Amino acid sequence: MDVLASKEIPRLSIDKIVSIFGKEDQDAYLPGLLIGERCSKGTKIENLSFVHPFSIDAFILVLCIDGTATISTNISDFTLQPRSLYINFPGQIMSLASVDNCRVKVVAVDLEFIRTMNLDIKPVAQKLLDLKYAQQMELSDSSFAESISLVDAIYYELINNGQDSVTNDILRCLLAALFLKIGRAIDANQSGKLVDQDAFNKNAGYFKEFMIILSQNFKKERSVGFYAEQMHLSPKYFTTLIKRASGQTAAEWINHYVILEAKNLLKYSTMNVQEIAYSLNFPNQSFFGKYFKHHTGMTPSEYKRL
Repeated sequence: MDVLASKEIPRLSIDKIVSIFGKEDQDAYLPGLLIGERCSKGTKIENLSFVHPFSIDAFILVLCIDGTATISTNISDFTLQPRSLYINFPGQIMSLASVDNCRVKVVAVDLEFIRTMNLDIKPVAQKLLDLKYAQQMELSDSSFAESISLVDAIYYELINNGQDSVTNDILRCLLAALFLKIGRAIDANQSGKLVDQDAFNKNAGYFKEFMIILSQNFKKERSVGFYAEQMHLSPKYFTTLIKRASGQTAAEWINHYVILEAKNLLKYSTMNVQEIAYSLNFPNQSFFGKYFKHHTGMTPSEYKRL
């Protein structure tokens, strides 16, 4: 089946994207890892990757060197300027909305590659979770230069040294250093932004577990009781923990995930409203329409026409 002809938004691996679109001659590629540079002339974006929306099973890091670019992630837009860092997370929908004489470095690394390389990103995992709700940030001159140097080091290791006996060890160290560098940048940008950092840290483990379970089940389960049961907690205590950790209730997170997916499908997929309602486990189109309007102020059809 042609994944691009599917009604649902394609969820592709890095290898699948390369097999569909190919890669630039100057790209460094290893199955599960792609590093390259992309440029635009003026405002033309026809020949750039990710013009069409995809859900990508990879971390994609974009470092903006010159010009500007606007990247759409799910239903949010992020504008990159020189010294900006943007991160797309596995499973998110990404497309390029606009460019203006832009030059960027791109690193795409999928989860399977991270696992097979035994790359330990646990030290920055919670930092990345924090960043998931503010995915673009401006780096200091030194932090940006160091990040570019690490990306270039990974690139030249792939280009110049092939697959010898120490390649994996070198790549593991360089990628770990890059993720740690990002973690430091997140710390610098997030400082003071969380109202109750102590409460967040205390309950971060519960919140992270909830996010994992929610991402796997939100299309079928919208009950707070279901998620509390999965975490072996009473609904009341579960709701209290999530509220303390994130500032939002569990019900608000569930609704956020469902509405975000509904908006993505309405905006990007070719599914009709009834098909979307069934894909999100609503009993019928009418029930889905009332739910959607309650949370957005408009009907699914009205949103689809925007």
